[in-house]
Amino acid sequence: MNLINVLKIGAAAAALIFTYWIGVQNGRDSEELRSARTQISALTAALEEHKAKQTSDALALSELRVAESASRNELDRMRNQLADVERMSKTNADRERNRCLRLAVEGRELLDQAQRAIRFCAENHR
Repeated sequence: MNLINVLKIGAAAAALIFTYWIGVQNGRDSEELRSARTQISALTAALEEHKAKQTSDALALSELRVAESASRNELDRMRNQLADVERMSKTNADRERNRCLRLAVEGRELLDQAQRAIRFCAENHR
């Protein structure tokens, strides 16, 4: 074998090795690209899910605020009526009855607060 044939075989082997290396790099890049696209689609789906949950939570919170406001108005009306009754009471029995009514109003207020909290948790934390 002469020197030119050895150089030709060496150049062919180098070209073959270089081509193989380029193919491996392209395959690796292609696999990374597929993996990145999969991750992007998963993150996009999760983002949409969280946006929908946030919208649902905001709507539930606004409904809860409306219900709380209505309940607060009702409790204020009941307190005003109770204050009127207390002013008109003259005997100890009347005062005792008024104290029981006041406790009933406070109990109802606490019950309403607890029911709103339970309803909110039930609707939004399934």
